[in-house]
Amino acid sequence: MVLVDAHIHLPAYVDRGAPLRLSRAVPMCLISCAVNHLEAGENVAIRSQMPRNIRCFVGVHPSDATEEPPSTRLSPYLKDCDGIGEIGLDEKYSPTNDGSPQMSSFLDQLGVAEKLRKPVQVHSRGSEKRCLDVLGTFNLRAVMMQWFEGEAHVAEVVSRGYFVSVGPALLYSKKIGRVARAVPSENLLAESDGPVPYAALGGVSGPSLIPSVLLALAEAKHECYETIEEKLEENAKRFLGVERLI
Repeated sequence: MVLVDAHIHLPAYVDRGAPLRLSRAVPMCLISCAVNHLEAGENVAIRSQMPRNIRCFVGVHPSDATEEPPSTRLSPYLKDCDGIGEIGLDEKYSPTNDGSPQMSSFLDQLGVAEKLRKPVQVHSRGSEKRCLDVLGTFNLRAVMMQWFEGEAHVAEVVSRGYFVSVGPALLYSKKIGRVARAVPSENLLAESDGPVPYAALGGVSGPSLIPSVLLALAEAKHECYETIEEKLEENAKRFLGVERLI
């Protein structure tokens, strides 16, 4: 079986040697995301170094939204990337109302994903309902709600067939634990969000935490570790639209 880190930011690593070596040794598929056009180019270059283990998503994060449509600067990478992300809405950074740079950026990138039939990874912190309302207006091939905290909207997410990624916060967050228990195993993915460090876990970060996330998921779902590992591998294949990951 192949382990999957469904959401990692390889361009953000000062030294990405450790996660790359780990992905070869385990083996592990790393789904690497970009947050702006500069990282998009770097992400494509990283994938070219390890095309068997790395999948490349390109996008503009809510924190980097500007008046310029993201697709303009992302255009060199859109056809060959594996998906669009990390995109979404987050009022922590700027307004998300209709006509705002954040909303325009989100709509622009969802339009690209719909046209090119690419899977998307959605950041929805504090804007879960608004993101879902917007997503419902597009015909998207596959959607992953990254680090999803919208407990009240789990049923809607599942009914649409979206995936929900769960990260190391599952090891200490009661809210994430409730979300993980509410989402069927067939809709779950595991992520590290590396290189984000987790203070509650002693500052550890990266894909080395994925086995611990899977173990916590197995406990939450009352299933054995091997069953969860197999299910999440199949989920990743369905999300990416591939027959094999490595």
